[in-house]
Amino acid sequence: MTSRQLQLFLTIADQGSFSKAEKTEFISKQALLRQVNQLEDEVGEKLFLRTPYGISLTEAGRLFYDGAREILDLEDDVLTRCRKSASAREEFRVSYIEHQALLNDVTEAFMQKYPDIRIRRVVHPNHSGEYRVEHGIADVGETFYTKYTASSPNAYTRLADMPYLAAMSRSHPLAEKTKVTLEALTEYPVIIYAPMVDDGYQQELRKAFAAKGRTVRDDVGKGRTVRDDAGKGRTVCDDAGKGGTVRDEVGKTEAGAGASYISGTPCLDIRRDVDAQVQAAFFCAETDAILLTANCFVRTIPELQTVPLAEDWHQEYGIIYQANPSRTVRKYIDLAVAQYAACRR
Repeated sequence: MTSRQLQLFLTIADQGSFSKAEKTEFISKQALLRQVNQLEDEVGEKLFLRTPYGISLTEAGRLFYDGAREILDLEDDVLTRCRKSASAREEFRVSYIEHQALLNDVTEAFMQKYPDIRIRRVVHPNHSGEYRVEHGIADVGETFYTKYTASSPNAYTRLADMPYLAAMSRSHPLAEKTKVTLEALTEYPVIIYAPMVDDGYQQELRKAFAAKGRTVRDDVGKGRTVRDDAGKGRTVCDDAGKGGTVRDEVGKTEAGAGASYISGTPCLDIRRDVDAQVQAAFFCAETDAILLTANCFVRTIPELQTVPLAEDWHQEYGIIYQANPSRTVRKYIDLAVAQYAACRR
């Protein structure tokens, strides 16, 4: 017997008529009779008395009625408890961005190890892990270690030190190298994102490009500051706050931080909007420009070739979360630490 058969039996008994039950259950009379006959065959007793004036339950039918009601009530109770259990199971939120370097693999491993814990990947216009955790948007987020991280009210756990990579088109002249020197980089347009590059590394890059008389472009505010280090003097053109276009020393027009380059024109482009680095990466895949970053998302872009620097430059990455995390979040953190233990320097 099935739950459907039991429900049809109860409806017929309550309605006292096959015709009424037919309309209530949206089933033809022939199909209804067939279900009842199958039920009576299985029980081995007649459940209904059929008379010209209607139907009524037999003695066996009355006993079966009470049992059928009890079975269906128990079934409803079990389903309700299961649904409540599923909706109340453990859950936490992981910050998600398309250029995430570490936590994607951790999330996948966590879901396999703890299938009963629900993870929600949180997408938000502000890509900062610190911002999302601090404002209660996510429970955990990925971040690279900065001075802000050290003074943040959030908790932070180091996961791995990631090497800096030069990401470029697969047809780039440097794509076949096993290592790339700073001197080699000065022959091409190089993009860096200042918040993600150590101040000391930035100074070394500036010096290397200045030594070759290359242009250094530095985003400030809404505009761009362009510094021309060619020769002995220094020319500064500052459009900060004006939102205008900037022309470099040879009259090349650029429009904001997304400016494209004339092929073969070396420069150092220092940018601030880290959320735009994915766009910059794809730009590099189509030009001779190079994106210098420690964020290993560039390895996931098929059109890019990544080459390590000859310099031993690394960026610390970790996981940020609110102080006194829940037991569930602590499980996630512990798994992340274990997974990246081998990456520690």
